Amino acid sequence: MQQDDRARFEEEYRQWIRLMSLDAACRLSSLPDSEQKRLLASYQEMKGPKHVFRETPSWERIGKLAGERITSFIVVETEAVTFFPSAALAPPGALDYAVAMNRRLFCGDKWYPIISLNSQYIRRSSDRILAFALEHELEMSRIYQEMVSPGKIISPDQKRNIMLSAQENTEKKLTITPEELREDDRLMQDLALCSPLLPKPYAEMALLCYLEENLPRLEGYGRKSSSDEEEAFGRELAAEFSGWKDFTIQTYDLFLREMAANIRDANRGYA
Repeated sequence: MQQDDRARFEEEYRQWIRLMSLDAACRLSSLPDSEQKRLLASYQEMKGPKHVFRETPSWERIGKLAGERITSFIVVETEAVTFFPSAALAPPGALDYAVAMNRRLFCGDKWYPIISLNSQYIRRSSDRILAFALEHELEMSRIYQEMVSPGKIISPDQKRNIMLSAQENTEKKLTITPEELREDDRLMQDLALCSPLLPKPYAEMALLCYLEENLPRLEGYGRKSSSDEEEAFGRELAAEFSGWKDFTIQTYDLFLREMAANIRDANRGYA
């Protein structure tokens, strides 16, 4: 990215973060004081990227529900829900909230597939709903692997099509019912209200920090690149993550400061 383009992007992203902090503050201010304090403490703890994710204690249940394919993935959990601009056909400024995320990260000289889940989502969802979420993440991973070549930029339309395709395939495979989908949506909306909200770039960076911190234990999950092109793409991706790390941490700190200021204003009756 050219220097002028990066400067423009950084300023636009800061403006977006400030706007999102207002949304997060409105959600927080609607909760009882005890819940506000609990969530604010979680937000502060997550200022350390290494504290965002942890090994899931629910591996046995997850393994039974997802089957053999999940054994090739690192599975972690977090108290957070991630947010990002909606990939669906929605009005400008609309957000998507995610209780699950899967990434294929390049670290050292290998690729590591990782799935993260919101910890309360794991505990509160039924077996069928959790199985659906896991199958959806596995299907998303499969489609990306088949459709996306190294270095290829994915357009918003392509992302939306991948999401829809994964959703349709998962619904057919597990014969999920409309009522179960509504139940899942209600749970996700509730968790978006009572969980710390993390910008997706910060969550992705924290996921890489978790991998780096635990690499000796997780190295067996790594896979070598299948071509020189994929290897070069991995190294480029790792360099890009490194180049944006400081900015990502700084803007999360900005998100927290702005959110705290908005909450103070709301409590005074100004927002």
